[in-house]
Amino acid sequence: MNVTATPPKNQSVYSIFVNPSTLGATSVVAAKTGMSIRVLGLALVSTAANSVKLLSASTDITATFPLGANGGLVLPFNEHGWCQTAVGEALQVNLSANTATGVHVLYIVL
Repeated sequence: MNVTATPPKNQSVYSIFVNPSTLGATSVVAAKTGMSIRVLGLALVSTAANSVKLLSASTDITATFPLGANGGLVLPFNEHGWCQTAVGEALQVNLSANTATGVHVLYIVL
């Protein structure tokens, strides 16, 4: 894969967090009409064993990350992004267990 450097764009980077605690999908960023949500960074911690993934509406856009009790995951800032929703779809986090989980996301809207 080749990556070409391009001049920086004036793009607003947003930060949001959610604290889901129930099995299944929880909205992180609401759908934006005609726009996609690109994840530039992520930090999450789960208080009990849990598998976590990000979704574009109901479609997986990351692998499933299995976490042990008090385990976490960090995707450091990546200007190219880690994953992106489909146009007009919400960014969601999906938990495999009912457990308190902290999720913090840096993102842009395209």
